[in-house]
Amino acid sequence: MLATILTGIFIIFAIALLIGWYLFVKRMRNKNPNMSSEQLFLIAIALLGLLLFALWHISESVDNIGSDVASDDTETQWTDWNLGRSIFSSDNKEKIHNFTLKVYKPLVHSLDAVDAEISDMKVVLADIDDLIDEHPRHSSLLIRAKKTWSDGAYELRKKQKSVKKDIRRAWIAHDTMNQKTVDIKFSRTAVKLDKRVNRDLKTFRKLIINVHEMVRDDLASSQKKLGRKKQQTEKGSRNTPKFKPKLIGTLLAYSKTINSNVHQGMEKLVDEIAITEQRQEKNREHLEENRDLEGPLIRVIDYWKEAEIQNRHYFDQLLFALESALLGRKLGLKKNDYAITSMNRSLKKHIPSILKKVQNRRVAIDNSY
Repeated sequence: MLATILTGIFIIFAIALLIGWYLFVKRMRNKNPNMSSEQLFLIAIALLGLLLFALWHISESVDNIGSDVASDDTETQWTDWNLGRSIFSSDNKEKIHNFTLKVYKPLVHSLDAVDAEISDMKVVLADIDDLIDEHPRHSSLLIRAKKTWSDGAYELRKKQKSVKKDIRRAWIAHDTMNQKTVDIKFSRTAVKLDKRVNRDLKTFRKLIINVHEMVRDDLASSQKKLGRKKQQTEKGSRNTPKFKPKLIGTLLAYSKTINSNVHQGMEKLVDEIAITEQRQEKNREHLEENRDLEGPLIRVIDYWKEAEIQNRHYFDQLLFALESALLGRKLGLKKNDYAITSMNRSLKKHIPSILKKVQNRRVAIDNSY
């Protein structure tokens, strides 16, 4: 601060001197009209040189003062930083922990519960980022879940810091003032802080439950779609991301955990889709060699193509349902949660029914000659 003031004074002083030099030279010219231009020029240059030398000397002095002040400021900042560091050192953390444990043990347990909750949520949120990339069809649900939990964790962490700040303040008083008085006063405050921590933790856990309700709603929606025939004007179908082979493999593996019949039914549906593709390809080969039979062969190809589309639609429904259940488990629903068990029952019920429809259609096309 002092260096800045001195620099400002120096600049004003320098400007004043330059103006004074100009006025002095002008006055000399007016008082001595007989003085030659060469003499006036030499006197002006000499005076300007002396003036610049004086300004340089003063400038150096100001810089030295400024450096000393800056050095003092840096030393003060370093001292302050070291003081802060000593307060937050690992030794003092242990002392603060023991102090809180001695004054009011439940508060320590409550804070440990918050730390564990935040730590677990940090892992979950990192996993959700990966899930959004892996499951684009459920990205809307996952993004909402992430925002709800991320905002909640941020608020919980902020409130926890406030509580720990109060504890740290009490410990410093305990360390530097009358310990007995501080302990008595803080014991009453600690009870209030514990209630606040548990209230905040309860609020955060409600957000976890809210997301689980979102997941259950998603499961119910997927469940309702099972067994429905494909509509010709299905909205958004063109923009719906397809299931990638890797994800299909993951979902088929998950189907094993539900029931062996569910998994076998999914595998049989894959085989039925393959049959419709093979029959189309075989009839196209015959069409190349039998152009005179174009009418009936194209009609048969169309039958198989329609069957393939319907089969893929059923398969897509089932994959979406399996995906909803898998994400439900990854987002915290228990294996015996009613939404999961209800979905499992629907899959066990609908897969045999869907498979029967698919197989009956194949037989009907085979017998359509």
